[in-house]
Amino acid sequence: MPRRALLVAVKLAISTGLFAWLWSRFDIGAAFEQTLSMQLGPVALAFFILLMHGVLSAWRWRTIVTLQGQDLPWIEALRLFFIAMFFNQTLSTTIGGDVARVWIMHRDGTKARQVVTGIVLERVAGFLALTPLALIGMFLLPGSGQAALWTLFAAAVALATALFLGAWFHSSSWRWLAQIGTFTQTARQVLFSIDGLTVFTQSMIIHLGVGASVYLLGLAVNASLGLVVCLTLTPPVLLLATFPVTFGGWGLREAALVWLFAFFGIAAEPALAISITLGLLVMAAGLPGAVLWVSRGRTMRGESR
Repeated sequence: MPRRALLVAVKLAISTGLFAWLWSRFDIGAAFEQTLSMQLGPVALAFFILLMHGVLSAWRWRTIVTLQGQDLPWIEALRLFFIAMFFNQTLSTTIGGDVARVWIMHRDGTKARQVVTGIVLERVAGFLALTPLALIGMFLLPGSGQAALWTLFAAAVALATALFLGAWFHSSSWRWLAQIGTFTQTARQVLFSIDGLTVFTQSMIIHLGVGASVYLLGLAVNASLGLVVCLTLTPPVLLLATFPVTFGGWGLREAALVWLFAFFGIAAEPALAISITLGLLVMAAGLPGAVLWVSRGRTMRGESR
């Protein structure tokens, strides 16, 4: 518990420090005013897309689990993914929901290693699907902003290469190398196959949905980047917010969007308003998971009596 409390404190400190830096550079008060004055129509549509983000992500996860040879009913996949969304937003990390999924499925009889492999493959699939968006974004961002996209592209190529080469370790006498080889063999079967095209398509739709949400929030605050820019550039930039160094991505997401919007002449205040609203909508989209978590707990207690 002391270590957990220290970790939470560090992440809160980083988020607070980032917001303090933004406050010192820009008018946070004006950003909150713009947040409160947003047009409700685009905001409501953005919220619906973020809800569908959870549904599509559950569909992708179930597809991966099925390709692994496991059985995961659609309703159960949807229930578990929304529970994971809730934990990701209420805990101080973006992997809290992954831990919840592993714990629940392992408790229900699935091997923990199988669950972890499926979740890691889900993350890998999402990251690799950013590659074409990063390539398109390089033509849209000014030269001074392309370094981040080149880094992302290089990391994706390196990861794909490692997944191909790692399978050679399957027969290694070293246990940890053999485990890497087993994982990469599964990754090749799931992600780099005809069936893997389905996973790639699902990942692309999920990323484009996030970009569309940002575009709609831009319309709501009269500061749109343009649909193509939002669809291609905001998913890679928002990937930064998934790094577990801040509390729920707060502060890092705001700084990233301010950086991106600045290249296209959008002031920091509307960029902050879009980012703050996006964070609140993501939290709201995860609330059904709280209801599902509570109802699942009651059902399990009832069965144990």
